Amino acid sequence: MAHSDNATKAWVSAIPTKNADGHVTKWNCQYKYTLAVSGKDDFVNVFRKLVIIESPSKVPSSYTKTEILNQCRTEHWDLMFNKKYSHHLTLSGKTIDTDFDVSGLN
Repeated sequence: MAHSDNATKAWVSAIPTKNADGHVTKWNCQYKYTLAVSGKDDFVNVFRKLVIIESPSKVPSSYTKTEILNQCRTEHWDLMFNKKYSHHLTLSGKTIDTDFDVSGLN
């Protein structure tokens, strides 16, 4: 199972740009993925997407969250989150020894 499948996903914002008729010409979207890391702070990533509406015909309130999200092509976000989270896990296994005393070396 992919890490993105276990992440909590939530809207940060969806800001519309409208034409003179009040129809949406583009959406500036931000969507957040959060996944707990054992013994550490949650891993959080916010994705951004500018969605251009080719044939503006709806006012912002006529859209559903699902409609907007489907236009964001979240498959790419899932893929990127999986890669970033996997990399984060490899880094979380490393420790920095700030108490190491170099003066004891030859």
